[in-house]
Amino acid sequence: MEEINILQNIKVLYVEDEPITRNQVFRFLKNRIGKLVLAENGEDGIKNFIQHKPDIVITDVVMPDMSGIEMMRKIREQGYKCPFIITSALSDSKTILETVDLKIEKYLIKPIEVDALMETLKEVIVEGLEYSNDLLVVNDKVILTEDKKNEIELQIRNLYSKYLKRVTGKGAKQIQVLIRGKEIEILSKENLTTLEENFLLAGNYFKGIEVLRKTIYENTKKDIEKQIGNLINRNVVMKKMEICPKEKYERIILKITC
Repeated sequence: MEEINILQNIKVLYVEDEPITRNQVFRFLKNRIGKLVLAENGEDGIKNFIQHKPDIVITDVVMPDMSGIEMMRKIREQGYKCPFIITSALSDSKTILETVDLKIEKYLIKPIEVDALMETLKEVIVEGLEYSNDLLVVNDKVILTEDKKNEIELQIRNLYSKYLKRVTGKGAKQIQVLIRGKEIEILSKENLTTLEENFLLAGNYFKGIEVLRKTIYENTKKDIEKQIGNLINRNVVMKKMEICPKEKYERIILKITC
């Protein structure tokens, strides 16, 4: 299965009455996203929205026939929940703040910086995909398909194996990695050191080994968080840790935050 580039699979409606700005943004976006639909004013924007059903709308605020805010309100009233990116002069900020009930996703100040616009598009699309479809997007643009997920799970397993050897002196006999949406579960089995095994044979030292290992992992978790985060180009934090020496397994849960 091929990687899915999110920007090549989205449809954007861009509403702007000023021809120079409209053409500038069109030239920048036309080869970077799947489909770009242009509209010259609010009425035209509503018509094109209904016709093309875009994934996201970028709109100016101040337009002669109908403001971008009013256009958005009319679209929202018809039950559509498409995300909106507002572009406007700094002097229009008060108007935008009065419309928080319309749930504007992002607000960009004119003149538009095309790089900032691209980053904003990625951010809004990623948030929407992950929230509504339980997907994970890696490296800012690629939806994690089954094949890609398997590949990254293997890479995480290798990273974690090296991490275990470094911080405890021994790897695990078996490591399983499972990515579910924005959660990464790592299960390691039979990774006690020879010294720890001997302690268990000598008596009931399960709790002591558990406390020792939790302390080691708490003091070194930033390392594995950073390594996995760099791998998928996302922020990763450890949310849960289970250390079970008696059952000879450990489980950690990492959350992908942004």
